[in-house]
Amino acid sequence: MFENLRSETTPAGGNALAKIGFSAHDRRLIESDARYARAAAVADAVSNGILWLSAQYKRLVAAVKADVRLRAAEAQLFRMSDRDLADLGLCRADIPFAVREAAAQEAAAGETPLIAGLGTPVPAANQNLRHVAA
Repeated sequence: MFENLRSETTPAGGNALAKIGFSAHDRRLIESDARYARAAAVADAVSNGILWLSAQYKRLVAAVKADVRLRAAEAQLFRMSDRDLADLGLCRADIPFAVREAAAQEAAAGETPLIAGLGTPVPAANQNLRHVAA
């Protein structure tokens, strides 16, 4: 029963490769192919992991940018007077809901919210520079 294990003709552990007829060169080729396949699998896993991390980072940056834009829109509305807000049909308590609801509706429709950036001043729509009261 243990003759093959003690024999010098078979590799250690009673490997059946000697019975198939693989030479040492064939075994080295198979092992090198296995090493290359393992290296390729590890490289694929690492590259997929890096791509996944970069996608998560891009999503995080996009979410932070969108939040900054929404807060800028809220701040712009909060700077308006109560009369200007009433002209728009808003009160101060409605500003956060109105801004976020408008952005959610545009996102649901597949549109990008058109929220002005931080550095773009918006002139008042009701300026009458020619008719200044004396």
